[in-house]
Amino acid sequence: MRLLHTSDWHLGLELGGHDRLQEQKLFLDWIVGVCRTENVDALLVSGDVYDVANPSVAAQALFAEFLVGLRTALPNISVVVVAGNHDSGSRLELPRAFAEALGRLHLVGSVASGENATERHVLALPGKGGVPAAWCLAVPFLRPSDIDCRLLDGESIDQAFSRSVGDFYRELSQEAKRQNPSIPVVAMGHLTLAGSDKAGSERILIGGVESVAVSALADGADYVALGHIHRCQTVGRHSVRYCGSPLAMDFDERRHGHRVLLVDLESVGEEPVVLPVEVPEFVPLLRFPDKPGAWSDLERAVTDFDWSKWSDAPRELQPMVELQFCPTGAEADLRERTEALCKGRPFRLVGSPRRVGGIDGRTIATESAPDLRALDAPEALFVRHWKRKYGAEPSVDSLACFREIVDGLAIQGGRA
Repeated sequence: MRLLHTSDWHLGLELGGHDRLQEQKLFLDWIVGVCRTENVDALLVSGDVYDVANPSVAAQALFAEFLVGLRTALPNISVVVVAGNHDSGSRLELPRAFAEALGRLHLVGSVASGENATERHVLALPGKGGVPAAWCLAVPFLRPSDIDCRLLDGESIDQAFSRSVGDFYRELSQEAKRQNPSIPVVAMGHLTLAGSDKAGSERILIGGVESVAVSALADGADYVALGHIHRCQTVGRHSVRYCGSPLAMDFDERRHGHRVLLVDLESVGEEPVVLPVEVPEFVPLLRFPDKPGAWSDLERAVTDFDWSKWSDAPRELQPMVELQFCPTGAEADLRERTEALCKGRPFRLVGSPRRVGGIDGRTIATESAPDLRALDAPEALFVRHWKRKYGAEPSVDSLACFREIVDGLAIQGGRA
């Protein structure tokens, strides 16, 4: 059977106050076209459907319209969507009754246990003949509290979580093979695997667990369809893949290749054939100049750029632009200069011009809030205070709660 693996749509994402829903709609329309032309049997969305846990009505409507449009255009396609760390699991599952009415549409936002785990997380995907052609282990973003994550002697928190994740996936895989061992197993997940290369804009995992061993998901699976890391990559094994974000989430991601992955599964134990498909750039993210210089270099870069192709484009599809320069102290009229440079040109300015300095272009002044996640001090202070008060290290759950609070503050201060 043929799968289309995608993740990290972040519907509802804004950049510098600019709405990106029209750009995201073009991407979703493109996905429908790829599923049709490539004869896809199942679409897998590995988390972070939305950018925030409480997305706008417009973002939710866009997702709902996409699902209905896809199933109407391709009645035989299966769709499996799992929640990521940006999603609210309960909100993602809210339209489950409508999904069941449409058929072959699975929305998995939360983790079930016992007999319910098999029903929710072990899904049979029909192939072209209508009979099951693959198992899908549909697992959303996991928190330590979602699974049995007790520390064994000598284990760190990361080691305990990685072991527990492996046990959870292993149980699901064994149940799938017990029911039908003759078809391949696809494991979905939204997390950080050890050895993966972050793009830079991913939010840290709530609970603070930074990575899970590749074997935790890959053992017993013929393909692993991952989300969370925004850079398309293979991790450890040919069959273990992050598809990456389909659109650049910020200017640092603008140079990455943005793809979805076509995956052909033949039989159990046979290496899948994976074909990356480049996602068109619907709205460019441009930084001027590419290498920061004086204000005159910035003006020259913007003035010399050919803007003609967007002269008739609607506002919401014009390029988003970030300006940067090395200050000399002579830019007292920065606002006037910026307005004059932007006037009459078909682009949307994101933030104020960035002042950068130093021989390495290190940012010395920005408009954004500090990244609390990059600071070790809050957690170190928390652990020190806990030990002073209770005479022992904080528990796994207590430390996870603290990290979740810090993570939430980072999101309030600026997108993470």
